[in-house]
Amino acid sequence: RRNYFMDTKYWIAQAIIVVAYILLGIGLRKKNRMEILAFSCIYQALMVIQFTLLGGVMGIIASIIALLRNALFIYNEKKSKANPKWILAVFGVIAIVLTIIFYKSPVDILPCVLTLVGIYSYWASSTKVTRVGNIVISMCYIIYAIPFKSWFSIICEGYLIINTIIGYCKFESKKKSE
Repeated sequence: RRNYFMDTKYWIAQAIIVVAYILLGIGLRKKNRMEILAFSCIYQALMVIQFTLLGGVMGIIASIIALLRNALFIYNEKKSKANPKWILAVFGVIAIVLTIIFYKSPVDILPCVLTLVGIYSYWASSTKVTRVGNIVISMCYIIYAIPFKSWFSIICEGYLIINTIIGYCKFESKKKSE
């Protein structure tokens, strides 16, 4: 049985988690979709490191897929190109196949679910859909973090849900009144 509280890698991972979530929280308060995607890329890169330190293979896979997805979406939007629907299928199939290959326990399904939700919510080109999708993603991450005893992830996901709701109320409610 692993003693997480005496493990240096565990504490480094927890510090990375706090930084990652602060940055993503800032990003989700942004009005511009490109800024949200950019902050999300930084967050996902930090999450890859964090999951590597904690041994969360499915978390690593989900974060790499999200990082690649967001980078592709930023690239396409900078080129004024729409993100084609086939991208949804490609990233979705990759997530499902890798989940099947690396599956060890029922909790391993959650990174696949959050990846699928993220693929659609970030593809949709709607900050409203992105924000709502992030709430679902956060709930999956909260449950996924429990077996790793990543209490900072759980706390930070709560912070992220609050920031997402603030961003939603601040910008999406203004869109309705305009």
